[in-house]
Amino acid sequence: MGISASQARLLTITARLTSNEYESQQISNAKMRLATQSEQASNEYLAALNQRQLQFVTYDAQGTPVTESLTANALYQYADMKNQYALMNSHGQIMVANLDAKNFEKANNLTEFLAAYGIEKTYRTESLAKNADLLENDVAHGGVKDYYDAWEEAINNVIHSTFGDGSGGTISSDQMYQIEKQAAFTEYNEALANYEKQVTLYNSGVNVDLATATERLSTAKQNYSDTITFDKWAQSVAAFTTNGAGEKIETQVFKDVQKYYEVLEEFLAEAEDLGCTNINETYEYNDATKAQWYTNLWYKMNGASSDKSAQGNRAASYTVLDPKLAASKDWIQDALEQGIVSIEVASYQDASNLIENESRPLTVTLQGITWAPTEYGSCIDFTEVDDDKAVAKAEAEYQKKNNEISAKDKRYESKIKTLDTEHNALQTQYESVKSAMTKNIDRSFKTFSG
Repeated sequence: MGISASQARLLTITARLTSNEYESQQISNAKMRLATQSEQASNEYLAALNQRQLQFVTYDAQGTPVTESLTANALYQYADMKNQYALMNSHGQIMVANLDAKNFEKANNLTEFLAAYGIEKTYRTESLAKNADLLENDVAHGGVKDYYDAWEEAINNVIHSTFGDGSGGTISSDQMYQIEKQAAFTEYNEALANYEKQVTLYNSGVNVDLATATERLSTAKQNYSDTITFDKWAQSVAAFTTNGAGEKIETQVFKDVQKYYEVLEEFLAEAEDLGCTNINETYEYNDATKAQWYTNLWYKMNGASSDKSAQGNRAASYTVLDPKLAASKDWIQDALEQGIVSIEVASYQDASNLIENESRPLTVTLQGITWAPTEYGSCIDFTEVDDDKAVAKAEAEYQKKNNEISAKDKRYESKIKTLDTEHNALQTQYESVKSAMTKNIDRSFKTFSG
């Protein structure tokens, strides 16, 4: 073989060796990536083995523990012997189920809200129940409640009205009150002085019209009494108007509210006769425990009043939880762990109803109810168990990835063996050609040198 041919052969072998070594390096890198993938799959599997699922523990009628996956629905479903929890969002609003929100929106007061869950009041007597029904319902439903509402509105209108000052201008209700109070006081003193004068004359034997003096004093005394306070004056203005003859006559709203007060008087008198010391003692619920549960919920959504409050009408204290989220065990666990929602627990001691206005005894301020923030990890009804579903899924994924990695690794091993064999053969050829080429060069130099 000539020198040129040997050089060409050597270059070809060298190129093939370089290509062989490059391919071997690529396969080695691929095997390293397989090792990384194998480690990642192993870590994911171990993480799944350590994954825990929150559970909620309740008790049945016999006191036996019942465990279920923790969801918002599980928390909010009423049951005997169950602690009551609320999920709170970052705005401080309770997140309620759709049904609870609808029941709250439809209810004008706590009684109607409880009735939506089948909770009914039973008064101690039929007459108490009848009068309570009249006091709680408006005229359209056979009650008298809106007579009082109209009366309160009439008084409020007087308080915020303006009055003519007699010279074309206007003055405030407070200014008018001061004017009429001073006039009533002056008239009362003059009527009293006139009465005392007429009595003196009468006692001395003078024939005087004592009846007229007495009537004037009585009227002046009543008018002065009606101006003792600003509120009494406002009530008096709302209750009476003046006819063309200058006589005071009752307004219709005042006549109507008397019907309300008649019912109220009967109700309170009977309650007193029965020995009731507070409004709670006039009735009982058909399910007291369930009633307390939903009273707590009303308090959280509405505030302390048993009537729908301004914040309740604005839906300011609550938001509706999406039904899919309410049923999801994964959502609530993630939300609690990430701090997206927080937990509050209801408690009450000696819960009672405080009457703010004696004219509205069935509208009360709820007392003794508290909702206390708590860490979900400290809730005694929450437990953690292995997430079998997640483990099974991870195990299947781990097995699948391992099989794929193993199959690729076998192909890489086979390819490497082939490349090693080829490399050894090429190396042998390389050494042989190189040796022959060296000898050929040596012979050529000897020929020229001889």
